[in-house]
Amino acid sequence: MKLFNEYGVSFEYPDDWELTKEVNEKNGEIQISVAAADSSFWMISLFLVDIPAEELLKKSLEVFQEEYEELDVYEAHVRLAGKECSGYDLEFVCSELINSAFLRVLKTSLFTAFILYQGTDQDLQNSLKDLEAISLSLDIFDNEFDGYLDIV
Repeated sequence: MKLFNEYGVSFEYPDDWELTKEVNEKNGEIQISVAAADSSFWMISLFLVDIPAEELLKKSLEVFQEEYEELDVYEAHVRLAGKECSGYDLEFVCSELINSAFLRVLKTSLFTAFILYQGTDQDLQNSLKDLEAISLSLDIFDNEFDGYLDIV
């Protein structure tokens, strides 16, 4: 397993997954994603602007509802990084394949975090345990490092 540890977040991810980072200073957003060789990926977006977690979750769900005609939505309440977070588990059809997506949001003192992981159901038979392990390994350091997020 590899360790990502930047921007006040850390998580472990499989050695053979590809990591990408994107910093949008204008919008105050940092996006980190890791992707398997198949359709599976895990992503965390850190919003440094003040956006309520529930509003972000609602807007994210609306994007899926606009994109996919048949969308099954299940509410989810879990703990990530020691914090309560709300979310949705989604099932939808894309390119004639059944897909699942897992949306999670949580608010910290420095940012609102949006976590999304998804894949086709066929790929998730192998990768879901990795995606959930990444989520379980997530740690957030939201008040220990003055100035580390001074990008905006």
